[in-house]
Amino acid sequence: MRTFDFNIGAQVHCGEEPCGELLKVVVDPRKERVTDLIVQRGFLFKTDRVLPVSVVERATGQDIYLSVSSEEVGDYPEYREMDFREPAPGWGQTERYKAEHTRCWLRPWGPVCHEPVVPMVQQRVHENVPSALEVIERGTPVLNATGEIGQVDHVLSDRESSEITYLVVRKGLVPDYPIVPASAIEHVSEDGITVDITDEALEELPHYAPRPEEEILTELEERLETLSYDFDNIKAALEDGVMRLTGFVADVQGKRRAEATARSVEGVIDLANRLNTDSAIAAHVTAALTDDPMTSVAVIDVISEQGVVTLKGQVDSVEIRDAAEEIAEKQPGVVSVINALEVEPDEDTPNLRSRFLTRYPPQGPLGGMPV
Repeated sequence: MRTFDFNIGAQVHCGEEPCGELLKVVVDPRKERVTDLIVQRGFLFKTDRVLPVSVVERATGQDIYLSVSSEEVGDYPEYREMDFREPAPGWGQTERYKAEHTRCWLRPWGPVCHEPVVPMVQQRVHENVPSALEVIERGTPVLNATGEIGQVDHVLSDRESSEITYLVVRKGLVPDYPIVPASAIEHVSEDGITVDITDEALEELPHYAPRPEEEILTELEERLETLSYDFDNIKAALEDGVMRLTGFVADVQGKRRAEATARSVEGVIDLANRLNTDSAIAAHVTAALTDDPMTSVAVIDVISEQGVVTLKGQVDSVEIRDAAEEIAEKQPGVVSVINALEVEPDEDTPNLRSRFLTRYPPQGPLGGMPV
């Protein structure tokens, strides 16, 4: 899975040129996906722009790269927040103007209209952001059933769908960063993100630690070397906090152990386990040989070592031997095939000839099959 790591405060680049800083992200709370980024530009006189997530080419923990130029960023809508007060719902229903029709805009020097002596509530409008969407920023509270558990630090989303995949939550005075999966999110608003996770379960989650990629990969290699498994054929790569494992291990237990070890390394947010197991490869080849009418009754043993498949046993003809090799080569995870099958017809061969003809029908007066 390929992700975007939207680290609030990250440097935004237009091509190779710095062009702002990520101020906030805009999310659709119904679909739980990122729709836009709010990029802050300028030094003394700052201007914020609303950019669709579709212009993001890549996003790591520290940098976000856009497919538009610095000049083109200025063509996108400007983002502003405007505060106002209005009478509490239900107040003044007998007056000419109802509460929902009365608003008093706020400014640093005070309201721009005479504030009536009635109960008031304060609201905020996000200009150029549709009202159905929510604006999330660093510090947005994250809450569970017992109260606030921390604040949003990162928002990770899938590159293709823009769906939120994880929240990195800043927790405690001495910062700790649990990684909360999107499946735990119950409700999203600018006032907070509610998650269905207990305080105890929160402590069991993986934790984020900003670390150099080389340091994370080196630690993984050292941890794998201490285990009683052959992990010499594993290759690890890290992108945007997502670890990708490829290569070969002997069995499913080794695949599980490698994944658990990689997930335990600080700085790994998620993991894509693409490891092949020799036991699974051998099982795939055996099943394919059993399903094919040409080889279904052939006596063939399948051995896989790091994806190199060896076929051993006895078959009735050269055609069956060649067919077995062809079938094995097409199976997932197979690197190459060593065909050690011996051709030796036995007493059952004549009675099995009709099965062979389904794949190799006779051609010409002599036919195409051995007798």
